Amino acid sequence: MHSIILNILLFFFLVFNPPTTFAQQGPYKLDEIVVTASRIATPLVETQANITIITKEDIEQMGATTVIDIFKGEPGVFTANLLNNPKTAQVDIRGFGETAPSNVLFLIDGRRINGIDMSGADLTQIPVEMIERVEIYRGPATVLFGDNAVAGVINIIMKKGEGKPKAKASIVAGSYGLFLPKLSILGRQERFSYYGLASSYDTEGYRHNNSIRTKDLFGNFSFDALKTLTLNLQTGFHKDTYGLPGALSFDELTTGKYSRKDSKTPDDSADTEDNFINLGADLKPFDDFVFSLNGSYRIRHNSAKYVSSNWYTMRTLKTYGLLPKITLKKSIGSMNNTLVAGFDYYKNPTRATDFSPGLWGTDSVTKITRTDYAFYINEELSPIRDIIISAGYRFQKSFWDINYVDNLGALPFIDRTVNDKKEAFRVSVNYLIGKRGNAFLTYAKGFRMPVTDELFNVWAIPPVNDALKTQVVKEWDGGVRYNITEWIGSSFTFFYSKTDDEIYYNPYTFSNGNYDKTKRQGVEAAIFLDPLKDLRISIQYSYVDARFDGGEFDNNKIPLVPKDKITFKSSYKWKNLTSNVTLSYLSKRYLISDQKNDLPQLPGVTLIDIDFKYALGNFEALFGIKNLTNKKYSEYGVASYPFGQPPRANYHPSPERNFYCGLSYNY
Repeated sequence: MHSIILNILLFFFLVFNPPTTFAQQGPYKLDEIVVTASRIATPLVETQANITIITKEDIEQMGATTVIDIFKGEPGVFTANLLNNPKTAQVDIRGFGETAPSNVLFLIDGRRINGIDMSGADLTQIPVEMIERVEIYRGPATVLFGDNAVAGVINIIMKKGEGKPKAKASIVAGSYGLFLPKLSILGRQERFSYYGLASSYDTEGYRHNNSIRTKDLFGNFSFDALKTLTLNLQTGFHKDTYGLPGALSFDELTTGKYSRKDSKTPDDSADTEDNFINLGADLKPFDDFVFSLNGSYRIRHNSAKYVSSNWYTMRTLKTYGLLPKITLKKSIGSMNNTLVAGFDYYKNPTRATDFSPGLWGTDSVTKITRTDYAFYINEELSPIRDIIISAGYRFQKSFWDINYVDNLGALPFIDRTVNDKKEAFRVSVNYLIGKRGNAFLTYAKGFRMPVTDELFNVWAIPPVNDALKTQVVKEWDGGVRYNITEWIGSSFTFFYSKTDDEIYYNPYTFSNGNYDKTKRQGVEAAIFLDPLKDLRISIQYSYVDARFDGGEFDNNKIPLVPKDKITFKSSYKWKNLTSNVTLSYLSKRYLISDQKNDLPQLPGVTLIDIDFKYALGNFEALFGIKNLTNKKYSEYGVASYPFGQPPRANYHPSPERNFYCGLSYNY
């Protein structure tokens, strides 16, 4: 508690009494390298978007135990956690609410990890120990990365082996039976680099039937076969089982019929097995030219038993990918020039088996194979000093081969092919403000095509909806990153976007459809203070106004999107002890499926998290408290519409005050 008080006192002292001695660099490390902005290594100061870089040192310092912890303080980035663990946690950028998993693209070293269905990215498969850095790109990035990238991209860069062999063993334990053991090994032997990680994540969870058990193996290897040729291999194995505690209604919680920790679905459960392999080669015959070729394969099995509703389902999803790319850095006269061009090919065969006995039941097999062909090109020119102009274009064509069989014979057999094609582009200008920062302006057009289980709904009649349109977004972004002094850095970004035919689930018709138009606008601002070598303070704020623009929901707010988010964080290091205090505020937001804005909103909430890290030689100890003030709140809520009854508010209660501690050893 002494460290908390000291952090707060130092903050106010330094704001009103600036020190006369400064740190060596400004808070913004503008020469840090970003890959996500242009699919090649680029200094942050040369990027034309609001991008955050979170390094492994940042992650270690903040005491993050799961990937979802990394995003909670970022402006314009919102998290919602259905099961209070990373399995179904979703990350939203700039206010897409319920459909965020399909509109925010997750990458691992440039490899897509979003499912071809609505599940999005499974964040249990990304232990924080494997992360070298995280890059958060806000705004449409469809030109470079294709589908799912209309809200933004989160690219997670894996650690690579360097130097002599090293090993690290760690264990974290905490409230609700939390148990996280990890073992990693990395190093480099002449031309061969290796990194391997074995980990598990076990917890009983905050609520009844809220347990999860995971096991993960990751490997990242590279081999310098020739001076001009590097070969890469990444592979992973994931397995989990977890409970599905279900939602509790407002009446059930307020009348005391159920406590916050109770489950109405004590026998519902699910499991997943997910394996992937990615092979890549980088050929650099000339200093200014690189040819890259990546091939990937992924297979994912997921099954669920909804005993409470008498429904049993199994999904198998496969992904084949082939991604050739060229990079050319060659001046045109006196102008710096960088050209990136490539071709993306993906094939995704999926199979869904659904069985529900009874009068209104089903027994069906649905196969949907999606195939994508896309070409993209992006050019960056610097016609005059301190000005960088960028333009990019993508053309994509997609096919869905749909095959549906109703084993009960009640519905006719379906065998058809649906296809669509779309274009995306981006134009931007970036001005370098000396060595202190940059200012940018970008206009982008992006798109998102339907995922498999938006085209298919086992409970709909007919079950296949091939009338869904591709959603299209057009957005303006402008912003500034600037180190005001050597100890004060700041950023400010505004955005304005309009989306046509946004895809969503309509709770009133029980089917997927398209909104006519939606619009989003807002700002993201931050100030970073490095007044002393061992002290960092940050205050970050975002404002998002996400609304329907016409139609029956005209001017209503889009559900699950908070208007305001504020984060204050102070990190102080005293000798071998590092302490962090994080205070975050999230404003109220409407429940999922409440497009009419009829029901009361999820209340705003202020949370305080603290953690302490102590290093002594090769040992490190960690202790933290989440939700210090023991707030009782729900991060996730859904509106339901029982037949012939008023709409009902349902909640998934979030954890109260909880603790964790850990110990690690580096060898």
